[in-house]
Amino acid sequence: MTAVVLIVVVVVFTSYVAWSNMRWKMKLAKKTKQIKETEAQVVHMEKMASLGTLAAGIAHEINNPLSFLISNLECIRDYFNSVPEGPRGVDSPVPPEEVRAMVTESLIGAMRIKRIVSDLRLFSRRGEPKMVLVDPNQILESVLAIVWNEMKSKVVFNKDYQSKTALMAEPTQLSQVFLNLLINAGQAVQDKGVIGLFTFEDGKNVFIKISDTGCGIPDDVKPRIFDPFFSTKKSTGLGLSVSYNIIKKHGGDISVESKPGVGTTFTVRLPKQ
Repeated sequence: MTAVVLIVVVVVFTSYVAWSNMRWKMKLAKKTKQIKETEAQVVHMEKMASLGTLAAGIAHEINNPLSFLISNLECIRDYFNSVPEGPRGVDSPVPPEEVRAMVTESLIGAMRIKRIVSDLRLFSRRGEPKMVLVDPNQILESVLAIVWNEMKSKVVFNKDYQSKTALMAEPTQLSQVFLNLLINAGQAVQDKGVIGLFTFEDGKNVFIKISDTGCGIPDDVKPRIFDPFFSTKKSTGLGLSVSYNIIKKHGGDISVESKPGVGTTFTVRLPKQ
């Protein structure tokens, strides 16, 4: 009888442990999902904050080609309205060469708008991260197109892309990292300065360097720049923290070298495999 009771106790205890373990795993899975969702929201919020910083410049960059595109198309419309039978060579009110020039200029403007919108869509896309083969040089160029109008009045860009290897990466997240670093570089340049964009590689890694000739980072601040919510400016304080975590998830790392009054260089290392 004692043996039977002991067996029953063991069975009940084992069942309870199994049930408790399953319940704990379910709670852990739920918490993990919540953490991932919260993390994704934070990353997206920081992304939108970065876009908000550049909104005025982006709007101007789009409106500039759009204005002469509309103007040229209106001229072409008025021209054809004034010539019901269509262009008639040298006897036309507007020479065909001028029409051709307006059409060409309009197409150039339209392609600029298309590229800017395409770059913005790539950057602002939200969804499940998907690793694909990407060209880091091209992503740098796309991000540069977004910040160009905001910085062109005070910054000279020095580019040297030596890396030729495509990487497995999530392009939207990589764009976010480069945009954050470029925004920081632009804000560090107070009056006139130079921002360098460099890529190179060795046998195992691809390196992306973004440097500036700005104010530099004080030595007492440098150890904290990747901490969440730490900022010396009016910002969320999440840009570098989010960038750091993105690169870590890609198997790489970010390092910084800075000297007050001289400038700062951020180096992103990403593995080839």
